Amino acid sequence: FKITKNEKLYGLGERAIDFSLTGHRYPLYNRPHFGYELGADQLNYSVPLVVSSKKYLLFFDNPQKGYADLGAAVTNQMEWGAMGGVMKYFFVAGTDFKDIAQQWGKLTGTQPLPPRWALGNLLSRMAYRSQQETDSIVTLMQQNNFPVDGVILDFYWFGDSIKGYLGRLDWYKPNWPDPVKMMADFKAKGIKTILITEPYVIDSLENFKIGDSLGIFTTDSTGKTYINTEFYFGPAGLIDIFKPVARKWFWSKYKAQIENGVSGWWGDLGEPEYHPSDQFHINGTADEVHNIYGHRWHKMLFDHYHKEYPKQRLFNLNRAGYAGSQRYGIFPWTGDVSRSWGGYRAQLPTLLHMSLSGLPYIHSDAGGFAQGARDDELYTRWLQFACFTPILRPHGQSETLPSEPVYFNQQTQDIVRRYMNLRYRLLPYIYSLSAQATLKGYPMMRPLFFEFPDDDENYTISDEYLFGSELLVAPVLKPGQKIRTVYLPESVKWYDFHTNRKFPGGNEYEIPVTINDMPLFVKAGSFLPMTNPVKTTDNYSTKNLTVRYYMGKAGGTSSFVMYDDDGTDPKSLVNGSFESLMFVKKEDERGNPVFLFSKIGKAYKGMPETRKISFVIIGMQKVKKTEFFINNLKLKKKKPGKPGEGYYFDKIKKQWIVDFTWGNEDVVIATKQKG
Repeated sequence: FKITKNEKLYGLGERAIDFSLTGHRYPLYNRPHFGYELGADQLNYSVPLVVSSKKYLLFFDNPQKGYADLGAAVTNQMEWGAMGGVMKYFFVAGTDFKDIAQQWGKLTGTQPLPPRWALGNLLSRMAYRSQQETDSIVTLMQQNNFPVDGVILDFYWFGDSIKGYLGRLDWYKPNWPDPVKMMADFKAKGIKTILITEPYVIDSLENFKIGDSLGIFTTDSTGKTYINTEFYFGPAGLIDIFKPVARKWFWSKYKAQIENGVSGWWGDLGEPEYHPSDQFHINGTADEVHNIYGHRWHKMLFDHYHKEYPKQRLFNLNRAGYAGSQRYGIFPWTGDVSRSWGGYRAQLPTLLHMSLSGLPYIHSDAGGFAQGARDDELYTRWLQFACFTPILRPHGQSETLPSEPVYFNQQTQDIVRRYMNLRYRLLPYIYSLSAQATLKGYPMMRPLFFEFPDDDENYTISDEYLFGSELLVAPVLKPGQKIRTVYLPESVKWYDFHTNRKFPGGNEYEIPVTINDMPLFVKAGSFLPMTNPVKTTDNYSTKNLTVRYYMGKAGGTSSFVMYDDDGTDPKSLVNGSFESLMFVKKEDERGNPVFLFSKIGKAYKGMPETRKISFVIIGMQKVKKTEFFINNLKLKKKKPGKPGEGYYFDKIKKQWIVDFTWGNEDVVIATKQKG
């Protein structure tokens, strides 16, 4: 395939390089890279597709061990290869990148809606060692007013050592005396329990003997169970996920713990991590099926949940898969990144490449995973960034230092808590991005060119991104940084989220930064729905809703659709048990802004009968006489902060606030200004 001059290519799954892939050769083979930093071109999750700056997507549909040469061997020539299999490819062309994403979603499927709790703060470390320790850390987080929606348990739930226990898949009772009660107590506090599983079984365990007798493992050339003797965690058999008997046995272990109260799953080592070429699966050699292994694992979980737990949304945290794995509800992360500034800087391009590869919930071990030393500044910056990624999950090796913010200094705690609360306030917006991913196939994290394809500057920028179409995020990526250079795309103006200051687009700006905040901008013409922060999404409600509107250019129209449902029903979109709240801005014949609030949908559990709306208008100037009308009735002016319906001007923030109650009827908010 020909690559045109100056054409830029993106995708291929996880690639921690900055930014266009053109001019290099990349292996197509899922492989972990412990402690990687910026520059790692092969990681846990490869996807054989590229998205071009020329507005097309090319998918080489072959999961066997292969490569993608994007102009390395021959300049301006793209070459794909694999060790075997069918040479099949799909070409997707579009009018823009949103069109391409939608078509890709139609071809390979889109991500089902997540359980809403998955968008909250998930506690995780390597590893919580006991029931007592886990309970004490959860309690400490709550006592220090951090929101918590889940706790993720690593390998110590089934053993007391990192080695020798993989595949045991049952509670290690000396350290977890009453896990059923523990999980029930957590759930009563709004905290869900997630357990790790791996597809290996250590050969000294009873489960290995059972599995060997059933024939669930991969084999050697003679048909005997293959023992991975060099496997870090101990000699083990690998579950042959392609065998029906293996999937049946593996699922039985999941089901037992679901019945005990487990709410979600963490599947680790699913590349598979140790997968020598001389072992055999039922459908091919290791190298032939390696890249599709995780995909088949995800399908197993998804299919069984759909059949046996049809009222639960699946949460499946996993670090490997294939093109299309999103349709099975996978929440991938970027592997064992270095706990360093280099590891942190590697995350943004990696997340953007994965987002363009069709995986909307890609995220990182926030704060860094591998080794490293305590660095409050690094942790603060990483957590600020992570609060504006699809999943918020601090995680790292606890032998080095803990992952939870309560173990950092007071300044770090205060900043991280504020940003976590901001994320929870933005959940109406973030959950709406989830709906966009499901309904349209859009990524939640987007490179600038995704929304602004006509601005050539955007194709080389990988140190900032769009979170949805309304928010531009510019993480602070260097220690001691006092000035952050930010490019704001052309054709639109931008507002500083923190100050409401307005900036013309198409320019670079030197933004002063302190440790307290990172640059965050809102596109002019945007609606931003927000709600009150909660300590768990069990208490989430949109009964009290703040809707910010950032004034766009005169004569322009703009809109946003906010999605809301009960956060749990897998069939909410199918049976119509949801609301679409539509916010539209127009202008009357005199150029005065007019706003329309409308909604469609059916009832669902917890749906507000009415909503108290605080409508905040940013960027509309204050003139001598300003009046507001709701459905043609003049609204009363009131004092700032006074409860009840009415409007006022906030002189400090320079914004208008209109408070009203929204029932079932459409609401038209008209403005009149004179003087």
